[in-house]
Amino acid sequence: MTKWLRFSDLKANGIVRNRTTLSRWIRNLGFPPGVMIGMNTRAWPEGEIEAWLAERARASTETEAV
Repeated sequence: MTKWLRFSDLKANGIVRNRTTLSRWIRNLGFPPGVMIGMNTRAWPEGEIEAWLAERARASTETEAV
């Protein structure tokens, strides 16, 4: 069963601090866009967030190694 994370979950887990940064990440850094589950509510499958974070960590490690 998929666990869905809302903005408050992302913030509580220290992934993002504010909605402006989140919007910028979606637009420019490939952060998963999530799914609208209500008129003003967006949610993300936990696996997509974990994969994005892992990719960012891997890319950062590769950049430091160069």
